[in-house]
Amino acid sequence: MARWMGLGSVLIFAFALPASAATCGLDESPGATLLLPYFEVDLASPGGRTTLFSINNASASAVLTNVTLWSDLGVPTLHFQVYLTGYDVQTLNLRDIFAGKLPRTASAGQDPADTISPRGERSQDINFASCLGTHPYPATIPQSFIDHLRAAHTGHASALLPGCSGQLLADGLARGYVTVDTVSRCELKFPSEAGYFGAGGIATNQNVLWGDFYLIDQDNNFAMGDNLVRLEADPTAFHNGDMTFYGRYVGYSGSDAREPLPLIWATRYLDGGTFSGGTELLVWRDSGTKNTSFPCLSHPSWYPLDMSDLVTFDEQETPDRIQPFPGLPPPGPIFPLIPAETNRMKIGAELPVPFQFGWAAFHLGLGFTNLSRSQAYVTTLMSANGRFMVGFGATPLLDACDPNDPQFPFLGF
Repeated sequence: MARWMGLGSVLIFAFALPASAATCGLDESPGATLLLPYFEVDLASPGGRTTLFSINNASASAVLTNVTLWSDLGVPTLHFQVYLTGYDVQTLNLRDIFAGKLPRTASAGQDPADTISPRGERSQDINFASCLGTHPYPATIPQSFIDHLRAAHTGHASALLPGCSGQLLADGLARGYVTVDTVSRCELKFPSEAGYFGAGGIATNQNVLWGDFYLIDQDNNFAMGDNLVRLEADPTAFHNGDMTFYGRYVGYSGSDAREPLPLIWATRYLDGGTFSGGTELLVWRDSGTKNTSFPCLSHPSWYPLDMSDLVTFDEQETPDRIQPFPGLPPPGPIFPLIPAETNRMKIGAELPVPFQFGWAAFHLGLGFTNLSRSQAYVTTLMSANGRFMVGFGATPLLDACDPNDPQFPFLGF
């Protein structure tokens, strides 16, 4: 796989904050992993769409993080490390990343003058010796990696990967998602690779990370923000066979120790009135597969993903349900798909609903595929064309931690 970072040894400073929230509660407490569930960058227009996000350290102790970019079909394309002193914050614009500009941070050993990652008066600054020779990053990464990133996230062939990595939607937008993990050293590993989690792995269980993200569309006068998804690590909570966030990469052994995301989500939607732009959803999904690049003009074997169930209610509680026929196409209207690992979908267009105002519940844990339990995350966007946009996390209705949770009946059906 394509990558660009350095190797080395490390001085490890390991610690953990006291647990402050229930595992699988999906609350806003700091976590050991952050998920930016969807990003987009307009590669053609400097004033077009872009995505910003921050990585924040909730602890006085310094921490090293590994940032991974994934295509919209779940192929890892680039990783790099961000060092944070105590209580530090680092803001990243993904437009900069696609221009080859990585964030310049450095631990004490690579920044003896304390000018790159300065230490606050109440903050720790330590040395991660494994980052020597790579941190701080140069002004730009090699052009071959810039070309690779742009191709991989727009559905074109990359010279650094054997084939394609994403959907070819031909609109000039680079799409994907981002994960951020606490790690003990700078090392050439993606989260999908052996040796990232578990004994001797580079990932740590430091629940200290939090952050937020913004989708900005300057050309159309839109911007919205929300919290990054914070995933807590608990090495005592998960065992072999349990679903975890990175479960597909560790053989569902529980060794990544990250809480999984829920299976069923609910959200309001509006398609008229003040919110004349309607409602869109940002939907991140787990394909259950360790994805690699594939022959161009084709797709991974699991693509497209579908839904198990969709129930909508109007504001008088009138229900409407679309349910697939297992293994067969439905005889009536085409059952809506949320096809990729990360998606931006418009209610009323890609996701047809019978009501103009109401709420909907999406069962994303089952489907025509062979997935028995598939985690997901949903963010809701509501907009008035050219005026304003709001964004907020949808409401989870069923978590993925208890294998005995009933999957049906669904909302009384």
